[in-house]
Amino acid sequence: MREPNSPNLFADDKQAARLQAEADFGFREVAPHVNRIPSGASIMEVGCGTGLLLTRMAEKFGEYSFTGVEPIGPGFSQFSETLSAFERKYENIRFIRERIEDVREDQQFDLIYSVNVFEHLNDWRKAIDKCCTMLKPGGRLVVLCPNYCVPYESHFTLPIIINKPLTYRLFEKSIIRTEEKLDASGLWQSLNFIKAPQIRRHCELKGYRFHFDKAIMKRMLDRLDEDPEFRERQSALAKIAILANRLGAGNLLRVLPARFSAYMKVIIEAAE
Repeated sequence: MREPNSPNLFADDKQAARLQAEADFGFREVAPHVNRIPSGASIMEVGCGTGLLLTRMAEKFGEYSFTGVEPIGPGFSQFSETLSAFERKYENIRFIRERIEDVREDQQFDLIYSVNVFEHLNDWRKAIDKCCTMLKPGGRLVVLCPNYCVPYESHFTLPIIINKPLTYRLFEKSIIRTEEKLDASGLWQSLNFIKAPQIRRHCELKGYRFHFDKAIMKRMLDRLDEDPEFRERQSALAKIAILANRLGAGNLLRVLPARFSAYMKVIIEAAE
């Protein structure tokens, strides 16, 4: 993947490895949805962050137009200039520098996707509704994010003890150290502890057609086995999770309700 002429694209090699690994993961999950829509389609990424995933998509699918929504929140301010450089470099990319909840956009999209963003939104329900209004007939919204029904916080690799406030009190020093390490002040505060049953209830209330991809957790467990950077980042549980996967846990999660997976992928479809 080409990068803009910016010497400050990454703070260090570890940050580069983490962000590249996340872009790789996002691409694997989203690209199949792009392949099913016609050439010339319009695609939006909600919370495009560094822009790495969006530029990878734009290079691979040059016949499509891409819009990135990114307000440049905590932990990403250093990438403001990078997004501008990407926008100048790629003719099929533009950015909207607002929260998705605040976007006023007349254009409609064939595909809207978001990777590891919805757990940070102030109002994820409003975000889903906003995205659904911007889908073309037959379009899709694909959301990937942690599921906090499972008591584990993946950004900080910590167990959740009853609720967010108590967990913070018990692990305050570790949380602060992690935010400093990631240069992501406010990361813990931004987490909304979104849960799969909440998404289900909201979609049912609104009458959206939706389904959970219950194979996502098997792919996440496989990723621990195959992605050294991700395995190191989740080292607290990696060995146990890899062993459980080899014993069949990933396949078991395919048949259990989405609430039992620590990570979720939900696909919401607009009416034809």
